[in-house]
Order: sequence, then structure tokens, then C-alpha cells
Amino acid sequence: MSSDSVIRAIHPVDQILPVRQMLTLGLQHMAVSYIGAIAVPLIVASALKMTQAQTVVLISTTLFCSGIATLLQTVGFWKFGVRLPILQGVAFSSVGPVIAIGTNPEVGFAGVCGAVIGAGIFTILAAPFVGRLRRFFPPVVTGCIVTVIGLQLFPIAYEWIGGGRHASDFGAPAYLAVAAVVLATILLVNRYAGPMLRNMAVLIGMLVGAALAYGLGMGNFHSVQESPWLTVPYPFYFGLPTFGIIPIATMVVVMIVQMVESMGLFVAIGDIVDKPVEDQQVVNGLRANGLASTIAGMFAAFPFIAFMENVGLVILTGVRSRWVVAVSGLLMCAVALVPKAGAIIASMPTAALGGAGIAMFGVVAAAGIQTLAKVDYERNRYNVLIVGFTIAAALVPVLAPALFKQLPEWSQPFLHSSVVIACLVSVLLNAALNGVSSPAATKEAATHSL
Repeated sequence: MSSDSVIRAIHPVDQILPVRQMLTLGLQHMAVSYIGAIAVPLIVASALKMTQAQTVVLISTTLFCSGIATLLQTVGFWKFGVRLPILQGVAFSSVGPVIAIGTNPEVGFAGVCGAVIGAGIFTILAAPFVGRLRRFFPPVVTGCIVTVIGLQLFPIAYEWIGGGRHASDFGAPAYLAVAAVVLATILLVNRYAGPMLRNMAVLIGMLVGAALAYGLGMGNFHSVQESPWLTVPYPFYFGLPTFGIIPIATMVVVMIVQMVESMGLFVAIGDIVDKPVEDQQVVNGLRANGLASTIAGMFAAFPFIAFMENVGLVILTGVRSRWVVAVSGLLMCAVALVPKAGAIIASMPTAALGGAGIAMFGVVAAAGIQTLAKVDYERNRYNVLIVGFTIAAALVPVLAPALFKQLPEWSQPFLHSSVVIACLVSVLLNAALNGVSSPAATKEAATHSL
């Protein structure tokens, strides 16, 4: 076989790009996800009344473990890792349970770490059983999930564009102008620049928007000055973990929700990058989530899940290499050691980030719509009902979050996430109306839908 044939045989997901290109694109992925990566530790640290030094450590350990989790999923080893371009970050669904456990004086933060470790081990053991559900995700289901991923992220982008949720001058014309410049830059780079620059369109747009924002007096570098130069995350900083049945059971519920969400994301992202996911890959991906969470518990971090913001970046740039995202994971580990470097990224004006968010989240929703456009609605009228009912139900947490609040407490973790609702509703409706295909048929349908 010629060398050209070998190169053509390598799937874009498995391609290793030139080092400079991977570093630049990896930085782009990290810059897009950084604000979301530090949000959870900031919220938890504030709720648990941690000191400034403890907060810095918590942010560093979370970033460090996010990098490890990303490497587990992208590079993988043995039976761990889905091996797709997936950047891992802390799941927001874990915030409530973590704060509830941590504020219990009889449990404390050591109990949080023990609960995360216990739930991570549970996930590793349960992964083979949950992974068998792959056949419940035909194109009509994955299309709904990807569409909902994009739609449910729009409010976040709108908040960024307006200057941040708590901005006193939310929606000021200057914020809107910065976001518009970012969007215009991304469009111009995609239209007129060469292939290399097009791949970095989002990063270029954010930098141009940030320069304009700073010129207009937005943002500052106070956090950079206050951050230490070096910190070294190490296990059991907050003491040895303690293990209690109720805290672990609480976190297990969170992990069950995340397994449902992760399974849907694995299958959907596999379709997006034209590499359909096999049952065993789903199992390996769930195992990696469990192992990452177990490690996170040792380092005083939290459960991890795929960052949906980065899915949009994969679509927008067209670069599907998992090795690029693996480099992003390495960069997150490096930034965790140098808080000042992370503070520079965190000082990005939110309006500039919002412009990039609109572009990324929009193309995610468009990718879902593209998948749904290939679904047969003429010969199968049930597909219309599945799509309509799923999207209507999945957007409740975004458009009317109070609607489900009076339902039983045990159901709340499942109703908190639009993606979880999209998974559950579309899978159940498809199984009830269309029946369940065999694994081989599901794989063939996914291939034909691409």
C-alpha cells in the first residue's frame, strides 16, 4: 500500500496535525471552555465559604483534572476513553448536590471528595450495562439531542453578549458592538482567509473583540495581579476523604444522569465527526468518565462531562482531530500550575466571548437540524411527533425552569438538563412508536444518515 493510501485511510478524527497547528487549535479550544471550567469551583468555593488560597487550589485542581479527563477521553488507554474530540469539564448538574453535601456540618468537603470517588467507581462498574443502550439512539434521536444542545446554550451566549448576568448596564450598546465585531471577524476570516486562519477563526474573533473591549474600557487585569505564579495540585489537599452512604448515593444519582447525557453526547458527536460510535466505545467513554471522577475526588474536584461549547468549535473549524483536543487537555494541566496564565484567559471580556458563543452554538443547532433533515418523515409520520415532542419538552429548563419545580425531589436531577430530557423523551418515544432496532440496523442507519 502506498504512503498516499495510508494517509487517505486515516480518519480525520485520528489525524495528527503539525505541532504548531495543534498548539494553536488546542489553545482555541481551551480559551473557549475556560470560563465554564472555572465557574463550578468558583460557585462551590463561595457557597462553602472557602478562603482565597483554598479557592485558588480548588480552581487549579479542577483545571488539572479537566485536562486529565480530556486526555482519558481523547487519547484513551486499554478499555477507557471514547477516543473522539471531546473536551471534558465539570458538570453543572453536580453543583447543587456538592454544595448540599459540603455544607452539612457532619460531612463537610471531605465527604464531597468521598462521594465523588464512590460515584466514580460506581460509574466504572455500571458502564458495561448502560453502554448496551446504544441501539436506542438512531438518527432521529441523535438529531434531536444535537439540536437541543445548540438551542439550550443560546441563553448563555446572550448573557455573555450583554456583559454578564450581574452587569449593572446589561445590554449596553458597547457590549453589543463588541459581540457584533467578533461575529463579523469570524465571518470575514471564514470567507476570505486561508485554510490555516479559517481553523482559528473563533480565536481570532475573540482576540479582535477583546482588543476592542479593552479599548472601550471593559474588563481589567486585577485578577492577574492577585493570582499567584505557581501552585501544584496534589491529592487530599483538604484532608483524607470520608465515605458516607447518603452522600455517595446522592452523587450516584448525579452520575446516572450524567451517564444518560454522556451516552447521548458520545453518539451525537460521533455522528457530527462522521465516525459512528460503537457500543464498546460508549462503554469505554463511560468508564473514562468514572475513572476521571474517581481521580477528581482524590484531587478535590468534581464529576466531569463533555463540554458542549467545544462541539460547536469542532463543527465551525472543521478540524475533527481528537489529538487537537488532547493538546487542549495538556494545556489545561499546564495552566492549572500557573494561575496567572489562567487569570489572563479568564479576563477575556464576556461580550467578546458571547460573540464567539453565538457562532459556535448556532452551528451546533444547525448540525442537529441537518441530521433531522435526513430523517424520513413522509413514510413514517411518528418521526414528526418524536422531534416535536422532544424539543418542546427539552426546552422547558431553558424557557420555563419553574415548571418542573413541584415534581418529586428525586426527579429534579433528571429535569435540570435539557440534554437529559432530550435523551429520555426521544429514546422513549422512538422505542414506543418505532420500536427498537437491532444493533446492526442502528449502526447501518447511522452510517446512511451521514
